[in-house]
Amino acid sequence: MHLTDFTFTELTDSTDFGRFDCGEPKMTDFLIEDAKNYQKQKIANTYLFVQDDLSIAAYFCISNDCLVDLGEESGYTNTVFNRFHRKIKLPNPKRIRQYPAIKVGRLGVDKKHHGTGVAYDLMAFIKGFSIKDHKPACRLLLLDALNQPRQIQYYKRNGFEFLLDYDADEKNRIMYFDLIKLF
Repeated sequence: MHLTDFTFTELTDSTDFGRFDCGEPKMTDFLIEDAKNYQKQKIANTYLFVQDDLSIAAYFCISNDCLVDLGEESGYTNTVFNRFHRKIKLPNPKRIRQYPAIKVGRLGVDKKHHGTGVAYDLMAFIKGFSIKDHKPACRLLLLDALNQPRQIQYYKRNGFEFLLDYDADEKNRIMYFDLIKLF
């Protein structure tokens, strides 16, 4: 099964969540309990891939974001930010303290589609969607990955890297994907 087997649509007030369950309660609950309100309040837009019977196969939500160097208190020391500049190969005269980004807030694939490759298709879609349909300039995809082996492995396989080391023992880890790789 592939993502192309489903219909892409935006969340609406009339969206029926049916029995969607991605196996991660916080991600499932977000879609069912919070996504519509986040969308109404212009905090995050949620997009769905639905089957012919209108059941949800997968979803993701995104919002505008910015990676900002706030100094030592943010965990981004000058050394860390300088390393980041070198890693994304930004020349010295063009280095800035704020990078436009898109935040992947939540995503989930219904359990009946786990192991089919749909999750990898979903991340590839999000990357393309971010550069194609998001009209303002955007350099990075950011996310707060659940610090669990399965989730970290998924994001690493999709080209995401850890931004910092200080959050290695935290519940979530900040990860990024440099969208310039797609050009």
